[in-house]
Amino acid sequence: MSEGRSRNEKAAVAIAACAVAWVVGTTMFYRSGRLNTAGLLPSAGCLIALWGALGSDARLLWFGTGVVLVSAVAFVFSVGLTVAPAGVALVLGSILLARTTRVSA
Repeated sequence: MSEGRSRNEKAAVAIAACAVAWVVGTTMFYRSGRLNTAGLLPSAGCLIALWGALGSDARLLWFGTGVVLVSAVAFVFSVGLTVAPAGVALVLGSILLARTTRVSA
């Protein structure tokens, strides 16, 4: 019988999903209606973080978080200030997922 996700894992998945929605919505299509290429790197980082959260892989979630934070610093004058809140939220999600302990028999 498979066991369900813990509360920390559910929170990490929810945070990562919200971060993806925020970053894609605010950087890729907001106001222009067209594809904004400046949002590709932070969006890819959020998708990597979501992949890590869904797989309960804290290292992959941290990697995606790092990509988001580095892109926020690199693009500080274009999309960095809108990406930064998602990066901070992903740090929280990464900490929650890293604190989850799994016992394998």
